[in-house]
Amino acid sequence: MAVVSGAAVGAQASSSGPASPATRSIVPAGSSSANDPHEAAAQREVVQMLAAFQPPPGAARVANQPDPLPSGLDRPPTKSDALTQVASVGWYETSQSPDEVLAWVKAHPPTGSALSGSVSGSGPGFLIFAFPGGTNWLIVTPQSASDGRTIIRLDASDVWTPSRPAGSTLGYTAPSVSVVTVNATDPQFTLSADETATRVSTDPAVVHKVVDLLNALQPPVPGTKNCPADVGVTVQITLPGLAAVAAQASGCGEVVIAPQGGIRQYYDGAADLIPRIYSLFGVTWSRSTSLPPGIERPGAFGTR
Repeated sequence: MAVVSGAAVGAQASSSGPASPATRSIVPAGSSSANDPHEAAAQREVVQMLAAFQPPPGAARVANQPDPLPSGLDRPPTKSDALTQVASVGWYETSQSPDEVLAWVKAHPPTGSALSGSVSGSGPGFLIFAFPGGTNWLIVTPQSASDGRTIIRLDASDVWTPSRPAGSTLGYTAPSVSVVTVNATDPQFTLSADETATRVSTDPAVVHKVVDLLNALQPPVPGTKNCPADVGVTVQITLPGLAAVAAQASGCGEVVIAPQGGIRQYYDGAADLIPRIYSLFGVTWSRSTSLPPGIERPGAFGTR
């Protein structure tokens, strides 16, 4: 298939830089899906997305999967590789042609959505609509049936972020906080003096804000993730007597929190965390250190 506009729903978060990207598998973390409120929110969201679809005039909703099913409608045309996702399928039938359906739906997008991509080629053409939040899509795929009808498949999908494990938040007992950037792997990625110098603050307000930023981090979405190469640049944040933190400034942007006497915790969000931490010390994270672009990972999934 050929992508005509926008981007199809693929892996969790893909981006590319000058270095070769890496692929990483992430195992589930956080609370179990049986009691995770983020999954419950995603289940409600997919129902709402199906209800937001505006069918072409004369189209009728079908309660069950049509039989026989037109070629290409036996599965979603594309989907996320994330393991934490909720999906639901809807069906319509109409006398209009697939092209007429696509034209109508493009002109009358599902309520509250925006067109994210359109695909055409050897298989059925389809439209992808994104909803607020960046983790949820509705895909509309019409295809001609053998009896002359057009069957419309709707795929609503929402990827949810696992909740943090119970008891994973840090307290505010550290007497100080320090930050420094180190390059453990590749000397060609030079760092500025502002980043290689260790910054220390004993201001309780700064310590409080750093802890708040760390406590707001979310576990990674389990599945397969495509990331820029890891060039070994890490921001080390130390809260004496409380925790040591390593934020990956390239690669997948992982943040590892090692609480004093506790078990290591793994989170997403280094690309957002690092400049926020440095700003508390009056330093602008310049991004002028020859790090591969894309560590912000546009399109990364957030939290409901």
